[in-house]
Amino acid sequence: MMDLYLEVITPEKILFDGPVGMVDVPGAAGRFTVLRDHGPIISTLIAGVIRIIGKDGVERRYRCREGVVECFDNHMTILMDHPPKEGDF
Repeated sequence: MMDLYLEVITPEKILFDGPVGMVDVPGAAGRFTVLRDHGPIISTLIAGVIRIIGKDGVERRYRCREGVVECFDNHMTILMDHPPKEGDF
């Protein structure tokens, strides 16, 4: 069984790169959650919080303004337009 693998990338750096149990994102058509074996999806992101539960059980949150998310074959990539500022999650 293959884990869901996530990359969260900004123009300046990679914020997260590794296996996860769950990712919840603010999609343009509404929030949605991606788990292992999710069907293929591409969506734009709106301002909000990206919530990640790692395979280690640790919850991480990143504030985003805009971006794009793609998930295919248990590999999810989130491209954000900026890195979180000081004080962001």
